[in-house]
Amino acid sequence: MHWILAISALAVGALVALAILAGRHSALKTALRSLESRGATAEKELAAARRHAAQAEADQQFLARFVRELPHIAHELHAGAGGRQIPKLLLGAVVRMLEPRKVVIAVRRQPAESDPDRHLRLAVAATSPEGCMKLGAEIPIGQGEIGYAADAQRVMDRRDFENQPSSTRKRLRDETDPGCQPDIVAPMVFNEEVVGVIAVEGLKRGPADAKDALRLLAQVGAVSVHTQARYTEMRATASIDGLTGIFNKRYLTHRLAEEMRKALDEVSSLSVFIFDVDNFKHYNDRNGHVAGDRLLQRLAKLVLENVRKDTIFGRYGGEEFLVILPHSILKAASEQAERLCGHVRSLVIKAGEAEIALTISIGIAQYRIHREDWQAFLNRADTALYQAKNNGRDQWVISEG
Repeated sequence: MHWILAISALAVGALVALAILAGRHSALKTALRSLESRGATAEKELAAARRHAAQAEADQQFLARFVRELPHIAHELHAGAGGRQIPKLLLGAVVRMLEPRKVVIAVRRQPAESDPDRHLRLAVAATSPEGCMKLGAEIPIGQGEIGYAADAQRVMDRRDFENQPSSTRKRLRDETDPGCQPDIVAPMVFNEEVVGVIAVEGLKRGPADAKDALRLLAQVGAVSVHTQARYTEMRATASIDGLTGIFNKRYLTHRLAEEMRKALDEVSSLSVFIFDVDNFKHYNDRNGHVAGDRLLQRLAKLVLENVRKDTIFGRYGGEEFLVILPHSILKAASEQAERLCGHVRSLVIKAGEAEIALTISIGIAQYRIHREDWQAFLNRADTALYQAKNNGRDQWVISEG
């Protein structure tokens, strides 16, 4: 009996021992798995750390390169401020530095009397790739994601747009042109006024780096766009006749010389006609200089409305006007002169209580390539004008000289 109890005790002891060993083995296996898992985690953490270090180094190199390039970009933009190259130069800088999938550069419209709200819109001026948005397409300030960022005057990325109230997010998505769904929009602001925007989609660089880079590019671009606009405005002011709002003599002589060079290079035709108001001195003496000025203003407006789009028209002096007709032979010029005489006759001019008929006389000449300078060219048209007056006025005469 005792031996049975001893064997049973040994069996129980063995079972307990086996259980303990089994538990230890299981714990050991768990520990081994834990160690293996920790090793894998450590490897992953190490790989992640290496990736972060590589990204940080790349970011540092990018920022260093951007800082080195920025003065060159600014110089390039400043050198292009006399023409319409600013949007293209900005586009090139953004593409080189950030390599986005799409870029849109838009500039603010200039105010115009005929369109009082024109300055409340941006116009697409350059894109990459070409055609992702139509050049000249207008973006109202405040509408769509590009217009919204322009109105807010702050650089906005995708997170900023998504943080807007749901109703605003929906409106902005609906209003945004599908040609460019921007990841970042950087307004170009000068003296607290938006002069344009840079919008990019599909960035290779991290959003933080790209946002900082675009902010700097937008600041440099804003100065260039503003300078270009003021330069254009100054040139226009210097070229415009103060009374009639059309081109002045200085600009007309410059353009005539330019068109003559083009005619030489392209072996194309070029005609001009000079006209003045018949009996203008008598009208001026009788009705006063204010009435005379108003007459000239009405006449200038009428001519502008009835000439071809490529026509260059301006006031040459006093009541004398010059019309430059590129790619026109004498036949086309005389047809234009005939139409113009008819339009002028239709003007109703008040002289006190009476109405008078207004007429003009016109002298026409075609450029003789290789045979005359601009002064000789205009002298022939002027001589034909005096012939028209001597022949009874209200007519046109072609230079035969």
